[in-house]
Amino acid sequence: MIKRNATKYLIASAAILAGALFSTSSFVSPARAADADLRAGYYFDASGFALGGGLLTSLGHSGSWWFNPNLEVAFADNVNVFTVNGDVHYDLPLGESSMSWWVGGGPALLVADPDGGSSDTNFGLNILGGVGAARGGVRPFAQIKAIVSDNSETALMGGIRF
Repeated sequence: MIKRNATKYLIASAAILAGALFSTSSFVSPARAADADLRAGYYFDASGFALGGGLLTSLGHSGSWWFNPNLEVAFADNVNVFTVNGDVHYDLPLGESSMSWWVGGGPALLVADPDGGSSDTNFGLNILGGVGAARGGVRPFAQIKAIVSDNSETALMGGIRF
């Protein structure tokens, strides 16, 4: 069960994500609306299963640069880790492939909320790479991410975009 502090961080994270989306709306390509994503995976350093979600929006008209702000929550035995991420990635040019491969990064806000202790908030930098279906109404994807911070994390996430 998520503790009361965890709920507070989830609400704050959602507010930060919404603010990031509104502040970057002038950079988003009007030709394509944002796609949502749902994700699940594992945070290796916290040793916890993770759930999350995000939005994917093309930056500019090239279709190669993407803004993918997202929230993730890892549920471990002794600590919950909340991340708010402002990821940008570049799709590698593969011609007419049905798969999309990307590399990217972005800022991260990490909140570690241990059982029986005070929370610890850090800023970090995401470094990521992934692969996913390039076309379709529902597109599966997988991504590995390193969060470089005072409390660094490595996460393997997979999900669907729609």
